[in-house]
Amino acid sequence: MLCIVFGLSLLDRTNISAAYIAGLAEDLRLDIGSRYNIALLIFFVPYALFELPSNFIIRRLGARYWLGFLITSWGACVLGMGFVRSWQVLTVLRALLGTFEAGLFPGAIYIIGSWYRQYETAKRVSTFYMASLLSSGFGPIFAYALSLIRVGDGMYARGWRWIFIIEGTATIVAGLIAPFFLIEFPEKVKFLTVRQKHIATARVSLEKQSGNGEIEHPTFRQSLGMLLDWKIGVYSIQYFVAASSVYSLAFFQPIILRKGMGFSYALSQVLSSPPYMFAILASLLCAWLSDRIKLRYPILIFQSLTAVVGLLVILYARPPGVRYFGLFLATFGTQANVPGSLAYGQNQTARVQKRGVVAAAMISVGAAGGITGSTIFQSKDAPLYLPGMWATISMQLLYSIVTFCMSMYFKRMNRLADEGKKPCLEGVEGFRYAP
Repeated sequence: MLCIVFGLSLLDRTNISAAYIAGLAEDLRLDIGSRYNIALLIFFVPYALFELPSNFIIRRLGARYWLGFLITSWGACVLGMGFVRSWQVLTVLRALLGTFEAGLFPGAIYIIGSWYRQYETAKRVSTFYMASLLSSGFGPIFAYALSLIRVGDGMYARGWRWIFIIEGTATIVAGLIAPFFLIEFPEKVKFLTVRQKHIATARVSLEKQSGNGEIEHPTFRQSLGMLLDWKIGVYSIQYFVAASSVYSLAFFQPIILRKGMGFSYALSQVLSSPPYMFAILASLLCAWLSDRIKLRYPILIFQSLTAVVGLLVILYARPPGVRYFGLFLATFGTQANVPGSLAYGQNQTARVQKRGVVAAAMISVGAAGGITGSTIFQSKDAPLYLPGMWATISMQLLYSIVTFCMSMYFKRMNRLADEGKKPCLEGVEGFRYAP
């Protein structure tokens, strides 16, 4: 169920690109100035602000009802987009969409981090994220089919409206049934005994648990204090790069295929899907390998450099087929490092209570990456989008450097702990980092 609702989340935040080339740009005059970029980036302002408060609420209130409320609310926002008549109203709805979507992704990562141990998380987080990417893969084809709907000869004869109406309705339905199918945190589930709940919480943390398995909830002040850990800043840089690259490709891939490579509207939508299918399979394989060899940084750096190669092929190759192959590499390299970076941050965090703060902080900064991804590709730079492409390439190189340096630091800390020169890491005896 987490995969389904996150898939809807990705679909609902990026379907504006499909609507753009289906007539939205002409009807609302989004092609004037920076209107399209504004409509894209406004989503990420509340998205960044409400990540941490949502993860503060979710474990107290319970995942099922809190996430169900959020899903239904953002579905209503998407549905409303199908009836807008001005770009200003569209922008307001995009801001509300960001407000309600803010809690899902960090909440889901928090849930997964509460159930699985250090070298069990990469393939679980990757499965969760990549399964949801099926929506991104088939989203353009689905959007194209919806854009063919015509009702009468008035405003409902415009196909782009039906993209929002149908997809918004589907999300509302998912939000209403979500409380019956979403998983809870280990201490709140009904299908475990008290002893099993204690085992479930104890196995993911080396800290001593209370006899009754109760979870100590950090206060809001304690949560803010956890943010002072300098390592969270490094994880956030990693996720910023990963998110900005993913969003830039997601928002502008149909436009690059249409205007940059010269494919027709229908073919641009269809050709958007295969790179995502490749990314899913390759990413799951890399995540499995990362858990198997118990190393994170070689896989993360490999994926980052693959993205660099793909972007260079898109930028400088001449035949459309070769450039399209570059899109496969770029999509895999950028998408794979989103769950990879989140698993990396979770694995270096010993205390379960802190993992929710780490996930929320990373994804909040990732929202700033969304703002970057919304603005670095601008209409005036078509068809090559040279500034945006080189900005993305530079950030991917930064990702590789930061990941390597941080992992070498972690390896050194582990060695010192093994030699008894450092009594405990992260304040928890027996804990070791996962570089």
